[in-house]
Formats: sequence, C-alpha cells, structure tokens
Amino acid sequence: MRRLILQIIVIAIISFIAVTFVYRSSIQVTEGTYQIIGVNDKGIVIQLGNKEQTLRTTDDIVQLVKLDQYYDIRFEKAPLQQPELDYIRLGTANSHKS
Repeated sequence: MRRLILQIIVIAIISFIAVTFVYRSSIQVTEGTYQIIGVNDKGIVIQLGNKEQTLRTTDDIVQLVKLDQYYDIRFEKAPLQQPELDYIRLGTANSHKS
C-alpha cells in the first residue's frame, strides 16, 4: 500500500512539472515599436499591422501614454489570457516607418 501511494505521489509530481513546463514554454514574448491608438478599461490598445491588440496594464501607464505616439513595447501572451505589458518606453524618431 505504501509503495502504491509513493508511486502516485511521484507520478503527480512529474505530471505537475511537465504541465508547468508546457505552460511556460507556450508563453509568447513579442517585442517591437508600436503605435498606441487608444486606451480602454483593460489597458492600452496598439496597432499590430492591420489589427488592434489590447495590452493589459496598470492605470498609471494608461494615464502616462500619449495616443498616436510610437513606443518600444514588449508584451507577453500566455495561453487563455489577454496579452500583458512587460515594458514600454518612448520610441525614437527612426524606430518606426512613416
């Protein structure tokens, strides 16, 4: 009986590690210079090609950004979650295409 319980515990630990690895490896990190085109109750809205993407962020960042300004942005997209802002800084004049 003890051996069975020990085997179940080992299998559970290995399963937990495997699921954690799969989840962490599926997180996508995107980095680049993007134009902020709006804000909403969830965060900031950036232009991604011909699509819009809302990035979850804090209220203080939403208040500090200026619309139609280019920023260097990195964000993470985890499975089943809205993308979350990782960092943002004002983009340089040569960092975007006119």
